[in-house]
Amino acid sequence: MNHLNGANTDKRNIMQESARISRGNVLDIATLDARNYDALVIPGGFGAAKNLSDFASKQEQMEVDKDVAKVLKDFHDHKKVIGLTCISPILAAKVF
Repeated sequence: MNHLNGANTDKRNIMQESARISRGNVLDIATLDARNYDALVIPGGFGAAKNLSDFASKQEQMEVDKDVAKVLKDFHDHKKVIGLTCISPILAAKVF
């Protein structure tokens, strides 16, 4: 686990951590098709700033993960609801 002081540099796998936290199967976001869902909800927090984008390290020069950007555009194009909380609205602000 990464610590704020940088003393521990262990890397965690997003898919494994997601499965552990949800206690279930998870799918790669690259396989998500907006036609199969009514809405997209992206929670905020440090994960959105670090894992779904590089906002945590680059602020204004941030880039959104290409798969996340594709999903946001896909839901928008299909006129589906997109819910964003906390820091995650920066993803849509950058994509749109």
